[in-house]
Amino acid sequence: KLILLDSLLQENTNMINSKTFRALSKLKQVGEVQKRSIFGMFEGWFHAAFNKVDEERIREVGVDRAAAEWILRCGGGIKWQNSSKFLRDYNSLPAGNFRKLKITEIDGTDSAIMEESFSLLQDLELLSKITFYNNKYLTDDSMGFLCSYTKDRLKYLKLGKNGQITDKGVLYIRVLKELEYLHLDSLPGVQDPKNVLSELRSALPGCIIQYPPHTDEPTPAA
Repeated sequence: KLILLDSLLQENTNMINSKTFRALSKLKQVGEVQKRSIFGMFEGWFHAAFNKVDEERIREVGVDRAAAEWILRCGGGIKWQNSSKFLRDYNSLPAGNFRKLKITEIDGTDSAIMEESFSLLQDLELLSKITFYNNKYLTDDSMGFLCSYTKDRLKYLKLGKNGQITDKGVLYIRVLKELEYLHLDSLPGVQDPKNVLSELRSALPGCIIQYPPHTDEPTPAA
């Protein structure tokens, strides 16, 4: 009888321990989800703050310098006129000569750039190249602003790895009449890529368009 009682007690103890372990595991999973949610909220808040337009700063140092600070602050890179290398370190921005330095190229790959500061693009007189690859904050509306502000001078655009941009956003590119090269890829939000490609080719007959796997045009030299 004593052996049977010990056996029953052991089974009940194991059952309680198993239930407790499962309950603790669920609490841990909930905690991880909440932690990720809180982190995402703060991350989004910080990124929005980084993208805020500072009118006073623009008046102080000029639009090209203010735009460079914005882009580097968000994790992107810029090329100055007559420079062959991208500047990506915010702390390496020159201490002076603010208004003489002009941006010619922007690389926003993997950055937290948002459309809130796209208005700065319209006054970057020498800007001719933009790459936006793997930018989670860019949407169809972002593309509308981008194309509106750069339509008179952008010659090179690379856009890819974005799930929020749809056919509507890509078709805004039709207004970029100075565009010479366009690269698109990994845009799962685009539902009819063949139609988008046809529309772009019709609107931009002088532009090389690469949209794998739907095209086979060569990539031009950087």
